[in-house]
Amino acid sequence: MTELISLKEVKAHCRIDDDYEDEDDLLRDYIAASLEVCQKHIGKRFGDDLAFNPALKVGCLMYICMLYENREMVAALTIKEVPLTISHLWSVYRDPGVY
Repeated sequence: MTELISLKEVKAHCRIDDDYEDEDDLLRDYIAASLEVCQKHIGKRFGDDLAFNPALKVGCLMYICMLYENREMVAALTIKEVPLTISHLWSVYRDPGVY
């Protein structure tokens, strides 16, 4: 399978300098996790009747950024859900048989 989300795209979305490479392995893990969670949420695999389109990509980028910025189990700040959430982007493509 071709690379669906590049490290460069993730760094741009998370506003991380290209030169900063200390967390590249972590970001690659976040990319893999976001793609897996997206497919599990929808109930389909990419390529099996599911094209990786811009809405899914934006949702994955948002998910990666959320993981990157909120690495701890506890936050000092109150986090509020933004109106256009990851779930809203992905749920449009969700298989009705997935709970």
